Amino acid sequence: MFAAIARRISLSFLILILVSLFVFLATEVLPGDALDVSLTDDDLAVLTPEQLAEMRAELGLDRPAAVRYLSWLSGALVGDFGNTIITRAPVADIIMGPLRNSILLALATTAVAIPVAHFIGILAAYWRDRAPDTIVSTSAIVGYSIPEFVSGNALILIFAIWLPIFPATIVLYTDGPILEMLAVSILPVATIVIGSIAYLSRLLRLGLVEALVSDYVERARLAGVSEWRVVFTHAVPASLVPTLNAAALYVAGLLSGIVVVEKVFAYPGLGLELINAVLKREVPVVQATVFLGAVGVLLMNLLADLSIIALDPRVRRSAGRG
Repeated sequence: MFAAIARRISLSFLILILVSLFVFLATEVLPGDALDVSLTDDDLAVLTPEQLAEMRAELGLDRPAAVRYLSWLSGALVGDFGNTIITRAPVADIIMGPLRNSILLALATTAVAIPVAHFIGILAAYWRDRAPDTIVSTSAIVGYSIPEFVSGNALILIFAIWLPIFPATIVLYTDGPILEMLAVSILPVATIVIGSIAYLSRLLRLGLVEALVSDYVERARLAGVSEWRVVFTHAVPASLVPTLNAAALYVAGLLSGIVVVEKVFAYPGLGLELINAVLKREVPVVQATVFLGAVGVLLMNLLADLSIIALDPRVRRSAGRG
């Protein structure tokens, strides 16, 4: 078991290194260098070649690409992403507030989506092939098919314009108080929750239905165990492993949805910071936000893998033989 955990952690670290290399090379292949990309035509018109050379030396752009990558990676692994090109402000200071806000948004979404999705998925599986199951399955397909951009603007139209209950956009500063940030984040959370509940409830329903027709569940029924006890005692634990596998794959899509939601509601999170950095052509900020997004995906997948190892005896036995 410990060998399997070590392998999963080592693999995640290797993937992180490969992702960091991809992030770095993605900006290297752009025409010019990071300074050329960040400066506007007006800036380039007033700067002399000597000034540009001095700025490149200050940014370390005169060094070989391999040296710059190793320097950036060693800093990124400890949270030091260098300085912005224009203002020379530490990138870590710029993204710390947005990172906190995106984590708050993800945690609030998870706190709502997981319990509700489990409740709906269990009800649909219990009444499978009947009216409640049909309603839940159809609603899940529709909810998961609606892009966050559409559902977010629909919620703004209904609850911020027609029924002015919630604010349409977030007007707090990036480092605003956590409780105030959560209080005005109801619509962004609801937008992400719609798709998350739709996906997770359908996923759990499929896992439960498969478990409910298994041989050991049938034996439990023959032994006189009630159907609700069969569902909660036997089917739900058996469905957790495949559900975790699929939910881990959903994380990457969820992050892209968060970026869209932050743009729609002007939510001061990491996704909005990424969009602003692209528009401002601040390459170090773009590199840092993409790298942190990759770290988030890898951590969630690693957590899912470790949970599967802990929950599935077959995986533990296989790990022990390995």
